[in-house]
Amino acid sequence: GDAGGAVHGLESDRAGVIRKSPARRLDEEPANTRPRRRAAHAAAAAGPAVAATHCRTMLPGGVPIAAGANGNGVGGDAPDDLELQRPRPTEKYWSDYRDWQTHHPSAIECFDRFRAAAVGKLLTVFLDYDGTISPIVSQPDRAFMSDEMRAAVRRVAALYPTAIISGRSREKVYDFVQIPELYYAGSHGLDIAGPVAAEDESVSLREMEFQPAPWAPLVMDAVYSACVEAITDIPGATVDHNKFCVSVHYRNCESKDWGRVKAVVDKCVAEDPARLKQAEGRKVFEVKPRVAWDKGKALSYLLGSLGLEGKIARGEVLSLYFGDDQTDEDAFHELMGFKSNTGCGVIVSSVPKPSNAVYSLRDPAEVLTFLNSIAELAEQGVTQGMRTVPSSGSSTAVNSM
Repeated sequence: GDAGGAVHGLESDRAGVIRKSPARRLDEEPANTRPRRRAAHAAAAAGPAVAATHCRTMLPGGVPIAAGANGNGVGGDAPDDLELQRPRPTEKYWSDYRDWQTHHPSAIECFDRFRAAAVGKLLTVFLDYDGTISPIVSQPDRAFMSDEMRAAVRRVAALYPTAIISGRSREKVYDFVQIPELYYAGSHGLDIAGPVAAEDESVSLREMEFQPAPWAPLVMDAVYSACVEAITDIPGATVDHNKFCVSVHYRNCESKDWGRVKAVVDKCVAEDPARLKQAEGRKVFEVKPRVAWDKGKALSYLLGSLGLEGKIARGEVLSLYFGDDQTDEDAFHELMGFKSNTGCGVIVSSVPKPSNAVYSLRDPAEVLTFLNSIAELAEQGVTQGMRTVPSSGSSTAVNSM
């Protein structure tokens, strides 16, 4: 009920004393941020691709297909309105980190309130990789998750449907995580695979049927080659081929060269604007296929693939997404469209930044703590659980309340 969906924010008075604010519902906005969020929703309503969000028809999870002339999500001259035009918050609405937490309360400090909102519900858990369950490092190929984090993710996945949605290629993410019981969505959700149990109960991954941009890997081969050649004289710049997108990193470049790195990406996109677009993340520029798909749509697609429409309609599912970067805002925005108290974004950041998330965690260490805490909820029978890879190959609910 409403009382169960309340959280406490924290506010600072002029003397700097921290005091608790009145309880608000899980999905209720602090009063001073509501106009900003309403403006975001109004902007979203103006875009035809964003108007169709959760629980619509066409694909599992209510995901609309933005088909181009060839029906695969992009045509030879794909118009811009095939893209998702999601508004992202940009204005500053805080004075310091503690003030920022009045808008995005700590999920650990407010866990009792979260627990009350989660009672009797099935949790679905979606995780970004870099900066969320692994540290941000100067060498992307060394972004290893800790053994403790792997154990926590495995523990959660044994109790709730759990997915990793990353900008990395699906294969690279799996190489880091090495847990076959998860769903994996690489290239910002463009490449999705889920767990399948064999007769001997061993688990492997199988690609999901729907692919938003099946043509993209071949195009990205050419983009990757062009970017690798173009950055050879930019010290510190590196390029990753993520199968359905290409990432050009400038984390190890001097600031005077950042513009040169961006120019490389600009040139690649300008040469094929009908099929390519660019995006930015934490010290990375990306070339992506121009299709109406992102981490938020991947989240909804996975929910639909799990056959949870009935539970979602009855308000029996609480979907959580944890992320730290700009592309994760797409998933936070998707969750904003879910019915009251059924979607919750958690931003992972030790510095204040504009976000559509409900809660916050400072770093992967706090994510680890929170994941173990929600695992305990299912183990104690507080929340519902669901095995996604039983030996029969079908999903089965457990701990039903």
